[in-house]
Amino acid sequence: CSGDVRDGPALLMGALFGALSSLAVGMSEMFGRRGARVAGVLAVAVVSQGVAAVAAFVMLLWLPSQPIWSDLVRGAISGVGFGVGMVAYLAGLMRSSATVIAPMVATMTVIIPFGVAVAGGAEVTGLAALGVCVATVGLLFITVGGRAGPGTWAGLVLGATSGLGFGVGLAVLIGTSSDSGSWPAVAQRLVACLLTVVVAMVVRSPVLPHGSVRWTALLSGVFGGIASVLYLLGIQADVLPAAVTGAMFPAVSVAIGRFVFGDSVRPIQTLGLGFVLAGVAGVVAG
Repeated sequence: CSGDVRDGPALLMGALFGALSSLAVGMSEMFGRRGARVAGVLAVAVVSQGVAAVAAFVMLLWLPSQPIWSDLVRGAISGVGFGVGMVAYLAGLMRSSATVIAPMVATMTVIIPFGVAVAGGAEVTGLAALGVCVATVGLLFITVGGRAGPGTWAGLVLGATSGLGFGVGLAVLIGTSSDSGSWPAVAQRLVACLLTVVVAMVVRSPVLPHGSVRWTALLSGVFGGIASVLYLLGIQADVLPAAVTGAMFPAVSVAIGRFVFGDSVRPIQTLGLGFVLAGVAGVVAG
């Protein structure tokens, strides 16, 4: 690809920040899942999103940032998507497993931001397009390779809802200015927190967790805030690789589900994970 459109350092930084964002989201989900088992999905999500907003706000001290209204609006819209995405994701994990939920979320969170980036004029090389296709096939392998169980269909529905929320939430951030720094992430997580509070009150669910669960929710929020800022830095460096690598956090969730929570992972799903990694490499190399 031409150097004046996508230079090597920017591409690598976009891919790196996106990948680090995925890792941070995976860590946020791990702590959120632990807390949700005890205190419920909504209570953990409220604290997690609120602390994530504070973490993003604290990062204003290190990142040159100014509140640009258009980017704040993008962040707020993204917050609606993230609020829906996180609640549906944790609810799905409670009813099913990461090997059912994560691939569905991953597929949608790759396709939606990638499609928006391409529609917005991002240059796509043949290798990058092939990488997206390979990664998507891998995600499908992980999905169809899971064993059906009592919570499978509920997991798929909640996974699709979560994927739509996260996909829209990530895609709407594309086009934010680097001058706004982490302000869009602050708006995103603050709106997501408020939305979750409203939902908890409507369904008469506890708004805040109690006891030691607060600490797991707090850690979930810290990693969530870091993830949002890293994703913003990635798409501001180079939107295409960041949009793809930043949407790969469900693959991290599958690994965490296997090694931390004992979720069952079949050989075809391991093969699918290999396809995902190869696809991401293709996007970055392209």
